[in-house]
This record gives sequence, C-alpha cells and structure tokens, in this order.
Amino acid sequence: MLPETHSFLIRGEDGQEYGPVNLEELRDWVQENRAGLGTEVRLDEPNAPWHPWQNYPELVALLAEVHVTSPVPGQPGLVLAPVWRRMIAYGLDLILAFGWYLPIFMTVALTCLPDFCVRYALYINAMSVAPQPTFAPFELLSYEQVTIGMIFNLVLALFFTGFHIAHGQTPAKALLRLRVVDQFGQKPGPLKAFLRAFVMICSMSLLFLPIAYAFFNPQRRALHDFIAGTYVVEA
Repeated sequence: MLPETHSFLIRGEDGQEYGPVNLEELRDWVQENRAGLGTEVRLDEPNAPWHPWQNYPELVALLAEVHVTSPVPGQPGLVLAPVWRRMIAYGLDLILAFGWYLPIFMTVALTCLPDFCVRYALYINAMSVAPQPTFAPFELLSYEQVTIGMIFNLVLALFFTGFHIAHGQTPAKALLRLRVVDQFGQKPGPLKAFLRAFVMICSMSLLFLPIAYAFFNPQRRALHDFIAGTYVVEA
C-alpha cells in the first residue's frame, strides 16, 4: 500500500476541479479510468500550481500499482464478470444456437441425408401408432452421426464467433451485461473469436471440465480464454 501523504485536486476533461482526494480514493478513480497519465493535478494547498500527473512520484507509483494488480493487465477500468453469470449466459446461448441449428440441420438432412429422413419418419409414425414398435428402434448410422455432429459444431462456432466479432457479446451476454475483450480491452478479432469458439466446443466433449476451470482461476478464465487471450468482463 502507498503512504497517504497528500491530498490532491484533479482537473477533469470538462475543465472542472474535483477533490480533494487522497491516494486511496485516487486508486479507485484510476481503476474507473477517471484519472491517469496526462491528468492535471495539484496539491490541496493554497496557490499550489497545476502539474501533469507524472510530475508526482507517488501518483506514478500509484498508477503502476493499479496496472499491475488489475484483473485484466493494463486495463484497470475493466471488472471481471462473475462466473455464475457467465454460466447462465452460456446455457442461454446454447439454447439460442440450437434454434439456429434446427432449420439448418433440417435443410441439410433433406438434401444430403434422404435415407435418414425416411427412417426417422417411419419411426415417428410407428411410435404414434404403438408405443413399442415391432421393428428395431431408430438408430443413426456412423456417417450420419458424424454429419450431424459436424453441423451442430459448425453452427455453434459461427454463432459465438460471429457475435463476438460484431459486438463482443452474444445475445445472452448482452442480456446479462457481459462482454468478451482481448488484452487491450477491445472486442476480439476474427482469429481470436474463432479460436475461442473452437476450443470451447472441444471442451464440451471433455465433460465441460476446461470450462469449469473458470471457477478456480483468479482471473475467472476458462481454457478457451487462456488460449484465445480473452477475458469476460462487466459490460
């Protein structure tokens, strides 16, 4: 902790004076991006002159401390999102993505998997006539399983990648006031957004354990966040 030896007055971008504030209060202002390098500051003393922030060694040290301890390195104004809200948003997004998946899957199935559609229709018809049809239950062939899985994963990848590139947040994240940012505090670019979605989809096949790692990580990052270099923060 830095010693609180002085109180300061701050001149904001609107030309108004704010304060006096001590170092502890200034730490909060820096975290909120309300003050920092270039901000005009003067001591809370009669006729004290205005100087840039960097003229005061204690303020430079304060700025360095805040940047080092920031949850998102170099971005003290960002606040990490609670993991429980991330999980709720994730579940809602899966439901929304499934709504995209159904019409796409039906289109592909009707054009590329006609045998699958015929067998499925016969099975549904038999189920409607008798609860236990006399023929073998409807089963997917191996190539059909692969095709259906690929379609589902592709839809998920496009869903998450597209929304994160365009807005930095999916519909569910927007509802819960969350957003995805890179190490510069900006929405992820196409490569990072796709890599993040790809690793997240792979994590689903591993019993969601790489995603659950966010509960135990101080920065609340899952494996896909580490690999893509992203953070989930308050919007």
